[in-house]
Formats: sequence, structure tokens, C-alpha cells
Amino acid sequence: MVKRFARQNRTTRSSRRSWTGRAFAALLACALGAALAVGPVGCAGGEPDGADVPDHNGPPGSFTAMDTGMTLTVHAASQAVADDAANACRQRVLELDELLAPENAASEIARANAAGGAPTAVSPATAALVAASLDAASQTGGAFDPTVYPLTSAWGFTTGDHRVPSTDELAALLPRVGYAAVQVDETAGTVTLEGGAQIDVGGVAKGFAADELRALLRERDITSALFDLGGNVTALGSKPDGSPWKVGVADPDDPGKLAGLLEVRDATVSTSGAYQRYFEGKDGTRYHHLLDPSTGYPAASDLASASVVGADGAQCDALSTACFVLGLDGALDLWRAAAADGDAAFDLVLIASDGRTFVTDSIADAYTPAAGTNAQVVRS
Repeated sequence: MVKRFARQNRTTRSSRRSWTGRAFAALLACALGAALAVGPVGCAGGEPDGADVPDHNGPPGSFTAMDTGMTLTVHAASQAVADDAANACRQRVLELDELLAPENAASEIARANAAGGAPTAVSPATAALVAASLDAASQTGGAFDPTVYPLTSAWGFTTGDHRVPSTDELAALLPRVGYAAVQVDETAGTVTLEGGAQIDVGGVAKGFAADELRALLRERDITSALFDLGGNVTALGSKPDGSPWKVGVADPDDPGKLAGLLEVRDATVSTSGAYQRYFEGKDGTRYHHLLDPSTGYPAASDLASASVVGADGAQCDALSTACFVLGLDGALDLWRAAAADGDAAFDLVLIASDGRTFVTDSIADAYTPAAGTNAQVVRS
């Protein structure tokens, strides 16, 4: 049975003395290369200051997994507890990376892709993640679809060997795209891909990992942490002083600056934007990595970036891609539909290609635009 997204419960703030797990503390400056990041106080250029930077007085804490840089900050009752918890988080992310990377022939996803339609035995984590991918695909009407892997491979986004596929090549690949071809049996622990389908769950993997890390820390009675998993920023609880975490939203026209600042508690903020990964063709055309599953081409979106805020990291990860692909009106329609279904509710910060910013009403008071700019509040 396909697993449904579930809203995470809030945790209470710890009143104990807090230490930072510096062994894996984040080191993110104002010059943001990702869609979302935490930034230092007083960024130059009139940006909203006060964005949180994890403690980096100790050794650098970044590590690489899922083809991206990741950083963790953990606050706990002692330095030893914080360091041990941060190490456990890092190890869990690396374990997931080994299970899920389609380019790794030994991964469970690669084995499923190579199985020729036969059921493939997978771990509970992989089965749950594939199920979450299918749930997101269903929720978005296929705007997010894990079976786009043949398309992303054709464009070279999986290897870095970028190329522009021919119209005929894409037309031949499109029949292999469609999440209905994927079956997951979480009880039996199998994934089956029909009709030549191949999957890449990278569109939900970082959010799924963040959900797992929050659960891991809660099991250790840790209630304050911040993760940046390649631009997918997740807060566990509040800061040690009880105030909300502050997460910067990058300016798509100048990702080294902030478009605004979000205050969050117990939430994930995930952004997708055309500026994150792209290449230029021989004719100078820019091709970004956010493909429209219905056409095989980079989505012709009227959005520059889509940030999704919610309690479920995997959902936020998938929905940020879907909202970008759907464009402004489609993203807002998706938000309104989810708002009517409380279990699937989320919020949005949408930056249009013309520079306008739209913020959904539930988080309007938590969003501060950069100096000299404003945000239009959207109501359901």
C-alpha cells in the first residue's frame, strides 16, 4: 500500500543548557549558491539581516552526500551528546545515499531500474521513499514524477555531460515516463517498474532524509537542530533561546543575495529554481534541470523559484519541484487544494520571473522581504 504523507508532530523546546555539535556545524555565508540557506547577520547589500549561522568555532562541519554539500547543527545537553548525535545523523544520510543513488550500480534504486520489470527486494527505507514519491506524483497530477530519470539522463543532468536531446529522442523516451508504471509493496518490501520505467527518487530524498534525522534526534531527546541538506533547510524545534530559526530565501536573479527571510519552527523549507542547475547550449540557450514530465523539456515556468514550507520534509522537497513546473497559477491551485485537506497542507513563497513575490497567508507574518522589496499575500 502506498504510504501517505503524514504531518510531523511538534516537539517542545528543551530548557536544558545547550551546546552545539560543532563536528558537523554549518558554515554558510551570505553568498548563497543554493536556493535556500542560512546566512550571517548583516549581509551586505541591504538584505534582511539576522539569518542564523550555525556555530563554526570548531572544525568545519560540512560533508557531501546525494551529490550536494550538507551541514548540520545540533544543540544538546553536552558537547559529547551533540557530537554523537551529529555523527549519527551524518551516518544515516550516507546510508540513504548508498541505497538511493541511481548512478550507483549497487544501490537499490539502480537494481530496480535494471530489473526489467521484475519485483526488486528493497529495504523499508527505500520502499517508504518510493511510496512517498508516488504519493507526491499523485497529489501533483504528475508535475512531480520519479520516472523522469530517462529524461534527466538524456539531458546529461545525471552525469554532468550535458547535451540537448533531439525531438525524436525525447519523443521515444516519453512513453517510459509515468508514475503509474511504478508499484511498491511496503509489506513485501518490493518495487516493480513496468513498461521500461526507471526511477530517480532524488526529488524527495533530501527531504526524506531530513525527516529521518528529526526522528533520530527526537529519539535522543534532542529538540533543537538545524539541517541544510543541499538547500533543503529543516528546523527541529526552536533555537536554544526559544526564538524561531531564521532561514534566508535566495534572490533568483542574484543567488548571492537574499530575497527575504523566513522564521520557522519544526518545519522544512525547500526551494526549486531554474538558477540552481543549468547549462547553456551551443546557441546560448539556457537549459535548467527542472524538466516537465509531460514534454521532456525544461519546464517553461513563469516562476523563478518556488519555496515550499511545511512539516513534512519529503512532501516539501517534491512539491517545490512540482510548484515550479506548474507555474504561478498552478502552484497556487495546488496550495488551495491542499489547504482544504488539512493533512496535506503546506505554505509557499513564490518568486515570479518578473520579480514579484507571493507569500501564502499562513506564513505572511513570518516572512520579511529584502529592503526595498515587498511580497503580495495570497489568501485561500
